[in-house]
Amino acid sequence: MKNFFVGLPDSEILHLVTAISRELVCLHEPDGTYIYVSPNSEKIIGYQSEELVGKNPYDFFHPDERRLIQERSHQPLLRGEVNIHTTFRFLHKNGTYIWLQSDNRLTIHPNTGQKYLHTSSRDISDKIDTETNLALAERRFKTLFHDSPIGLVLTGKQGYIDESNESFANFLGYKSYEIVGKHFSDISSVDELEENLKLRDEVQKGIIDNYSIEKQYIHKSGNKVWAYITVTVLRDDGGHPIHYLAQIIDIDERKKSETLLRENNEHLKAATNSLLTQNKQLQAYNQIISHHLRAPVSNLRSLLDLMQETNQLPEIRELEGHLQEVTKTLETVLSELITTLKIKNPDSYKQESLKISESLSNVLGLMEGELREKEVEIQSNFSGKETVFFSKEFLETIFLHLLSNSIRFAHPHRKLRISVESFAAGSQTVISFSDNGIGIDLERYGDQIFQLRKTFHRQISGKGLGLFLIQYKIESVGGKIEVSSKPEEGATFLMYFPEGNEAK
Repeated sequence: MKNFFVGLPDSEILHLVTAISRELVCLHEPDGTYIYVSPNSEKIIGYQSEELVGKNPYDFFHPDERRLIQERSHQPLLRGEVNIHTTFRFLHKNGTYIWLQSDNRLTIHPNTGQKYLHTSSRDISDKIDTETNLALAERRFKTLFHDSPIGLVLTGKQGYIDESNESFANFLGYKSYEIVGKHFSDISSVDELEENLKLRDEVQKGIIDNYSIEKQYIHKSGNKVWAYITVTVLRDDGGHPIHYLAQIIDIDERKKSETLLRENNEHLKAATNSLLTQNKQLQAYNQIISHHLRAPVSNLRSLLDLMQETNQLPEIRELEGHLQEVTKTLETVLSELITTLKIKNPDSYKQESLKISESLSNVLGLMEGELREKEVEIQSNFSGKETVFFSKEFLETIFLHLLSNSIRFAHPHRKLRISVESFAAGSQTVISFSDNGIGIDLERYGDQIFQLRKTFHRQISGKGLGLFLIQYKIESVGGKIEVSSKPEEGATFLMYFPEGNEAK
């Protein structure tokens, strides 16, 4: 390479080289006094080189660092150590301190043997400020992260927890160190996990920037707890996810209150519907009492008046016969009314978990003679739901009424077959009772099927009490009964019983 500086004195070459350098180059006496300062000094520290020559740099060092420079840089150089690097604050001409980073070495003149100190320094204030700001920001983040009253979790892009604050750990009954390293799915309920993973994937792909959902976590005790979470993603300069920050708010008590309120509303609605139904039944019941008692009482009064008006023994005997018939009718009506009143009394039964098969077997045992005589074929299957929460007395009464009705309304030209099954429908137990009897014309009598003292086959005697009582007791515990039937095709009754904790 051609030397453009041939013929120039060494001092001029030195001046040209240091003038274009980005670093401040200085030569010092052993005590530190400046004997040479590169001409670019004004750009770096604000002083012209002439202002510094003959002065000692200790006058410009920050007071807090003078002793440190003396002990860790200046003295070691004089003892022969080489290439010592120091970072320190230097007083700029504008009155502020700037950060300099310096490479220092000991130089010995080849002819005189005189020792000099050579320094090459650069301004790193921007770098220090950036690092300081980053450190400050990190400290602030750490403080806010760990002291936050809401749960905060930092996870990697694979879903493993890198950091957790105490609020989140306490929410789940853990210590922070117990949470770190777990995959977030390990402490999440499966109920909302699919939605959580879907939204997380959309964030990772950049489809959305963040998301918020209500989800359940698994507490250390094994219980599920509700939280409202907001997840944001931290990306690198290339836009790739590096961390996910989740904010977790405890909403467990709120969700429990909502659930309790919803259940109470459902129970209240069921109770209201039950009361409305019972009110309608009581109105019909009052009308029936008035209607069925008025006739025999009126007949009884008329017969007594006739007996008072005659002295003829044959007439009296005839009237006595009529009195007996009226009294018998009145006793029947009163017996039915007493039975109805008994079944309406909530204290007359106790609900418990019952084996359906045992209750049916008890009734079949009571009716064994009649069933055998009529050659009734009965099939049962309770594998779908073996138990029901109900009164033992009234479940057996229901079976007794249904079996009696099936026998009473059996088809005259075919063998009577009865099928009893049970199964679960949501939280309810359903008992199905079917027969192949003469059936009921629901198009004609459907709205009267469960009314008191309603009969639908004139050629067959009946009191119209059984189905009324069955419906009343099932509805009084929040259940229901349905019937499907066609003339000549038999009938099927579906009875729905609520679980024990829903029954009222």
